[in-house]
Amino acid sequence: MAFDLDAPTISLLVFGVAFAALQVWWIGALFARNRRHRGERPLSSEQFRRDLERIFRQES
Repeated sequence: MAFDLDAPTISLLVFGVAFAALQVWWIGALFARNRRHRGERPLSSEQFRRDLERIFRQES
């Protein structure tokens, strides 16, 4: 079956690909922002103690 690529079909495909790329970029930016925000949050005393114990176990 032949697929006819006329001007409206091509413009719709280009728009769809551009929109999909924009969505992928936007979701990636949100994930990166969330990772940065999680990294900036201070640790609780329990988390800090667990991290210190893990570090000292690795050095021994």
